[in-house]
Amino acid sequence: MKTRVYSLIALMIISVVMMLVEEKSLSFSMVSLFMGFILVLVASEIAVEGFKGFSAYTGFSEYIAGIVSSLASNLPEAVLAIFMVFSPHLREVAILTVMLASAFNGLLLGVLVIMLTYKGGSIEIPKEALERDVEIMRITIAFSTIILGTGLILNLFHGNPYLPVEVPFFLLVAYLSYLYFISRGSTQRTKARHFKNRGWVLSLILGLAGILLSAELISSASEFLVHKLELHVVIAATLIAFAGSVPEHGLALIGAQKGHVELGVSNLISGIVQSIMLVFPILAIIVPVYLDGYVLYQFLAIASTLWIVKKAIVDDGKLTLDEGVSILMAHLLGVILFDELSWLI
Repeated sequence: MKTRVYSLIALMIISVVMMLVEEKSLSFSMVSLFMGFILVLVASEIAVEGFKGFSAYTGFSEYIAGIVSSLASNLPEAVLAIFMVFSPHLREVAILTVMLASAFNGLLLGVLVIMLTYKGGSIEIPKEALERDVEIMRITIAFSTIILGTGLILNLFHGNPYLPVEVPFFLLVAYLSYLYFISRGSTQRTKARHFKNRGWVLSLILGLAGILLSAELISSASEFLVHKLELHVVIAATLIAFAGSVPEHGLALIGAQKGHVELGVSNLISGIVQSIMLVFPILAIIVPVYLDGYVLYQFLAIASTLWIVKKAIVDDGKLTLDEGVSILMAHLLGVILFDELSWLI
């Protein structure tokens, strides 16, 4: 463990030096991308141990710890998107990046299920997850569908299809209420537990710091490459979303490989929902969101693919290999068709 910590600290120091250099060139950006991916792999492994210790210390279940880890994983992406929306020519890229992050989390969930079930068996979903997570998925599907319908009507009859100002507040209140009820329920059931070893604190701090630094390296390099190559807004958003969300949620895959299956599954399921119910409304409060064809397509894709995930969980309380393949293919098709729209709209 000490060797991994020292390796992470060394990588973090190198990353900080690279960020301070701020060289703008194609070769330097490629090196930054590579360094970012290496850093996030090491940081994610250490962060997993930290979240495991956090779960034991607080008395929260491993599934709740996964939700908290997902919030931490989405933090760099949210910060990046907030900075981007203040730049007028990057606003649509920022909005689409956040929405695409939901798709990539779903894609990773499919990969995770396949990885854990291809030899047989299934992933059991805890009862507490069925009670709470399915409900927030239903709410997300409903809100996405309502916003899609609103956008279509505004495009057809109004001609000025901006997202109504009250919508992001409804999304935020719904998600914060979900967090309150699920944390309260978990604490009531497990608050008698005790855990004296606090070595997890250092692991958690270093792991999260490493994830933040890696996200900054990857995102900055991706933005430079997007501008350098003059990519379409859809392609740009896809690349930045991939570079931002996939490495950050890599701790879900690493955690599952180390035996923390509940943490990994809850991390990815929560990531799908958080992009729409938490990060998106924060951006929508800061700047008006124009409901063009790209944004409306994302709401359609999110509602339909999240329904597939919910149905797979509700049917029998478990995820199997065939369901993992279905989840993966549905999200992959959604991303591919979205990118093809860049040639048509």
